[in-house]
Amino acid sequence: MTQMKIAIFGDNGIGRFFAQLFDDVPDVTFYISERNRSGLNVTQRAQHRLSNNTQLRHVLQSPIKAFLRYRHNNYDNKLDFHYFELEEAVRQNLFDVAITAAERSLYTLSGLRQQYANFKLIYWTPFTIPFVDMFAARSFYIRQHSFPRVDRFIAITDTCAATHKFEGIPENKISQVYPGIDLAMFRPRAKEASRASGVNPDKFNILFVGKLASWKGCHTLIYATKLLAAEIPNIHVTFVGRGAQRDNLIKAAHLLGIAERITFADLVAYENIPLFYNAADIFVLPSLPAINLAEQFGYVVAEAMASGIPAVVSRVGGLPEVVGHDARLLFTPGDYRELANRILALHQDKNLYNEAARTCLERAVENFDARKNGQKLLAISKSVFSE
Repeated sequence: MTQMKIAIFGDNGIGRFFAQLFDDVPDVTFYISERNRSGLNVTQRAQHRLSNNTQLRHVLQSPIKAFLRYRHNNYDNKLDFHYFELEEAVRQNLFDVAITAAERSLYTLSGLRQQYANFKLIYWTPFTIPFVDMFAARSFYIRQHSFPRVDRFIAITDTCAATHKFEGIPENKISQVYPGIDLAMFRPRAKEASRASGVNPDKFNILFVGKLASWKGCHTLIYATKLLAAEIPNIHVTFVGRGAQRDNLIKAAHLLGIAERITFADLVAYENIPLFYNAADIFVLPSLPAINLAEQFGYVVAEAMASGIPAVVSRVGGLPEVVGHDARLLFTPGDYRELANRILALHQDKNLYNEAARTCLERAVENFDARKNGQKLLAISKSVFSE
């Protein structure tokens, strides 16, 4: 019996976070665009390079066919993802199962799935807001045309799976597999060993890692720090990341008289991020909900947990599930007083702190290991292939 061949897609956005799930999965080929935003070195697995020049050559060789496809797509040239290259791959039976984490390749593959029916289609999906696609016309069009042809939806959280069930997707077409992180990279280390990060290990350090955007709720953490300054004299907060709210956060810190307690480290190489987790005492992700946006998983939360520190998060999207719905680690979005209370409780009660840190680490190791979760994806792929 020949080995099942798996093709991985992510449009122009395949990053290491997604690619690492397949490091130990056999017979995997990444169909990666030359315009991939994270570069072409996100994986050591086999690659099928997708080129705009190759696509153009197909169009010039078959202009009538290209026009008919363009008309089929309602004259929208941003619906398909390297259609003619993928059609050739399907016709040559280059893969048995296609896994995509992006909507344009989903649309193209779903059409080819209907036409040729010689492979199975799996959609890796993160959504925590029902019918979130309806807020973007093209995304909703892709949903309407593609979802009926998907053989299996891989929900990245139980929260996401529940969303899809609510939307009416049949339960037997939904599986759940968490994203994964590199547990060799993110692991507990002695706090002193992280002095190279520039974070003073003698402080009580609060850490945020992520985009400094309004929906990340970073102002909530600034306000909570003001409340905590009197209770925790050596408190210090480090923001790692860039974003449009950076200047406003600096302004707020000055207005509240706590600027000396806040550090912004916006140019940090990814390989140095573990030092910041290991230098921290508590990680905070204070995200806010929006009508069309909510945290889906929060890789940074999983990384912090795997580093052996408590992660305190807002009750938004999939974040409560990531920390195991632990009330000690949850607060109402935007409620800086409740956030301050959560941090203060962990600071004042060493037993509570140690228990929270231990349960966070155990949950991360058990649920968010990229290699183990990649094997779960392989098992699901085999099951779908045999259906």
